[in-house]
Amino acid sequence: MSKNIKWVFALLCFLATGGLQTVGAEPTKLIVAYASPAATFAPGFIAKREGIFAKYNLDVELVLMQGASTYMPALASGNIQVLYGGGTAVSRAIATGGFDVVVIATETRYVPLRLMVNPAIHSAADLRGKKLGVGRAGLDEYATILYLEKLGLVPGKDVQFLYLAGGIPSRVAALKQGLIDGVAVNPPNEFGLEKEGFRELVNFLDLKMPYAGVPHTVSRSFRDRNRKTLEDYITAMVEGIRIFRADKQAAFRAITELTRQKDPILLQRTYDSYAKQYDAIGGVPIPWEAGIESMITGFHARFNPQGIKNRDAKPFLDPSFVEKAAERLKLGKN
Repeated sequence: MSKNIKWVFALLCFLATGGLQTVGAEPTKLIVAYASPAATFAPGFIAKREGIFAKYNLDVELVLMQGASTYMPALASGNIQVLYGGGTAVSRAIATGGFDVVVIATETRYVPLRLMVNPAIHSAADLRGKKLGVGRAGLDEYATILYLEKLGLVPGKDVQFLYLAGGIPSRVAALKQGLIDGVAVNPPNEFGLEKEGFRELVNFLDLKMPYAGVPHTVSRSFRDRNRKTLEDYITAMVEGIRIFRADKQAAFRAITELTRQKDPILLQRTYDSYAKQYDAIGGVPIPWEAGIESMITGFHARFNPQGIKNRDAKPFLDPSFVEKAAERLKLGKN
């Protein structure tokens, strides 16, 4: 048999056994639930709209799911493969052992909210005797409690909490109606309130309250069966963060798509807020153990001390996907 014939025969055997199975392969489908229509999720929208997911042969469907009672069961049942956001619910699941989850990335390290109040409140001391709107067991409640305690004010005694369902929009509406005196909001909600005469009392981001924000969470079984897919997914997300930081117009388009806001001042302020968060991690979203453990000990254990099974977050974190992404993209770790 001539050398050429042997080479052709070897090639045919290689192809018959699936040696080039990735060439022309169908994109891998991933359903990713994001937790709110907020600028927080701009990197994911950038990765989708700018073709980054497609570059890694991923067909990612971004689905809005609001509320832990919706997205946590969806993750457990496999109806979604990745939960994007929901940091409070994820840390609670780790603390109570309610779901067998693995956090493969966290995009922010500090609470990004602002406490907006009516114009009659000029200082933190003026909060005594006032009502603040919060969501039960949400990030805004966690941040507001920590802030009040720093001031020496006791929630429920010195400052009343009014628990309101329906997310930040319902609490913003309550503030406008005079039902409450203040509310913690995420960017860009503070801008609209400022235009109506309300004022920012404190930017929680300046206080560096530990919080493993915007986690990417999967079930342990999905992680174990789909490592290559998750490596590609996280690499695309890290590229999305990099584009957000480097290409302001791409970031503006993603923010507009998520928030429906087009005001150039609002876009700039929102961009600056999140760029600061991504700068804090150097654009490399390694799962932040201290942030999750702070949520467990500083928040969940406060309200459910008997239900806390895990205070050590490390067994529920897998930084290998971000590490692989950093290696592929030649990025440093922070």
